[in-house]
Amino acid sequence: MRVDAFLADSADVINNKIYALGGGWNTIFARVFPVVHRRLTVAATVHVPFTDTNTAHKFEIRLVTEDGVDHPIGMRADAEGRPVPVTAMGGEFTLGRPPQLVDGDEQIACFAFTIDGMRFEGPGMFSWVITIDGEEATRLPMRVQEQRG
Repeated sequence: MRVDAFLADSADVINNKIYALGGGWNTIFARVFPVVHRRLTVAATVHVPFTDTNTAHKFEIRLVTEDGVDHPIGMRADAEGRPVPVTAMGGEFTLGRPPQLVDGDEQIACFAFTIDGMRFEGPGMFSWVITIDGEEATRLPMRVQEQRG
């Protein structure tokens, strides 16, 4: 499966179309560290071949450092109410085969994952890794850097 992805300030999926604001960037600038970035969205379009329709697929995103270490994208409470880091988001999707779909055509599934209040301890290079069914489909690079001047 092919995945096209981009970063945006905000995005929603309505009727399988991505509506984005402030899309197409790859750098977060910060005056001081640590920094909390107010909001970002990873938006993606998955191109599902005819042969992969009528089958459940798992979609997942995670952020990794340039050393390949998972970077927390948020926090949640565990069973005892203690905060634990969240390192991945995703879910399952299934696209059917409508009668008008011709053998060889593809279906498209759109996704938008919004993350609020993401914390970065310092500057660095990161990659959003998008996997389909456990296999890496694409990487979306993102830099966090000090704003000078």
